[in-house]
Amino acid sequence: MKRVFSLVVLPIALMLIWTSCKKDLGNYDYSDANMITIVTDLANVDPQVVINNDSIVVKQNDTLTVNIIVTSTKPTENLSYEWMITQSAANIANPVQYKLGNTKQLKTQIILPPNLYRLLVKVTDNSTGVSFYKYYSLNVDTKPWGGEGWLVLEDQPTQGGPDISVITTRDGAIRGSVYKNAYALKNGQHLPAGTYKVNVINYNAPLRIQKVSFFYPNGGLQVSSTDFADSSTHDSWYMSPPSSFNFQANSQVNGGQYEYLINNNQLAYRRVNSISLQAPPIKFGAPILGTWTLSPFVLNNAGNESYFTLYDQANKCFLLYNMETNTLIPANRADTANRHFVPYAGVATALNPTTGSGFDLNNIGRNLVYAENAQPLATGTQPFYDCIFRNNASDSTFLYQLPWNIIYSNNFTTGRFYLSATNNPGINTASKFACPTFLTMPGKFYYVNSNNIYICNVAPLATSTSQIGYTFPAGTVIRLMKVFKSGYVTAPASESRVLVVATDETASGGGHKVYFLGLSATGTINSTPAQVYTGFDSINDIVFKKGIGL
Repeated sequence: MKRVFSLVVLPIALMLIWTSCKKDLGNYDYSDANMITIVTDLANVDPQVVINNDSIVVKQNDTLTVNIIVTSTKPTENLSYEWMITQSAANIANPVQYKLGNTKQLKTQIILPPNLYRLLVKVTDNSTGVSFYKYYSLNVDTKPWGGEGWLVLEDQPTQGGPDISVITTRDGAIRGSVYKNAYALKNGQHLPAGTYKVNVINYNAPLRIQKVSFFYPNGGLQVSSTDFADSSTHDSWYMSPPSSFNFQANSQVNGGQYEYLINNNQLAYRRVNSISLQAPPIKFGAPILGTWTLSPFVLNNAGNESYFTLYDQANKCFLLYNMETNTLIPANRADTANRHFVPYAGVATALNPTTGSGFDLNNIGRNLVYAENAQPLATGTQPFYDCIFRNNASDSTFLYQLPWNIIYSNNFTTGRFYLSATNNPGINTASKFACPTFLTMPGKFYYVNSNNIYICNVAPLATSTSQIGYTFPAGTVIRLMKVFKSGYVTAPASESRVLVVATDETASGGGHKVYFLGLSATGTINSTPAQVYTGFDSINDIVFKKGIGL
């Protein structure tokens, strides 16, 4: 029966359907859709901003103006517009400033952080509800003073308060511009009275973020790294704020994630990475407490950056702390002053104060006055740190060269150098030091004595000698001295080969200046500065800020 139905009834039904369709004469009113074309009106835009029909480059906080020409296959005025900014890649979230306007001409201030985005305009035919789109590549760039350059913190007591100038140069090879009062320009006021430090931290390059902050008596202030707009103050930085604030150091290994902050000789830290950034704010935890009173110097390295070599200035000994596990290393030793490492395991004669060159991490017995890496920080290496020590009477100065590590056998038989005042003039009162990273160890370091920069040639026992490397006019006060260390993932050719010096030459009528002094392959200082910048007020600090994401 089913087979008969299939063979007889179904063909008849199909024939009836075909006949009905054939009789349908198609009495429908078809019309072509209104097609809209969108192009950029290049005759009425700034060609320095709207580069071509598809590309735009705009400075952060500038006003962006884009005019478009809309044509359609059917005359109509019933159109609506919407301008939007979206992510440039699928794995990046849409920016907060998402919708920009709903007029044919876009005119709006771009407050987005510097990055690459997509700008789109949607034109909708309201008669049909059909929309058409045009996309632009939108590169939001920094203001000239918001990118790479040296931040110069000036005191300015007669000009309303401290502020920063920005020198837009990296190493002095190219003459940069100087932009004054960059903080006040954005915030309408100067920095708090007594601001003594400007600090820059470079987080992991792919995150495209930096931290710029200022320290002043009893507090601190963080700002945007691209336009210096106020961001936060010290009372919001901690999960549980300390009772008082005296910020001494704030840093991390370039590109790392363990950021530390030393306040009142106590260290707290936080982790800044792609995961923690998804749940802001990222706050500092409680300080790491123990038998120690920490000096404001932290020795660490890329790759194993959670291992912090620290110095206890009260008990005058080193300790090693793992931030990842929140434990002392070795973990099997109790927190007992002068016993954080195994007892000294080197040859006993190496500790002889005059004939030996070794040292015991548990018993340095001197005050740490300065520490800086003397070799590049890189994964898989054990870079040396130059550590300058003095005795309590400040009449004897020593250099200890400590090879950084994640565990110490405490058996050093070399690395201690006595810096005699006879061979190294002014070394016992020097407070400003700088260490290059390109020389063969034990290498050289620089220090300030009066209006001179001395070069110390490190040699065994008490044979190190220093000579004048550069002399400023009589009466000059050398305020600051730093070796150029860029923080870039790929270091430039000038890395560590430029000495940047801030001076007070008012005694000789020269005012306040910033010098860029080139260093030779052997560490000597070029007699002719690469650049000299003038016109500053009294300089409290200088620091290099690299370009974001590099």
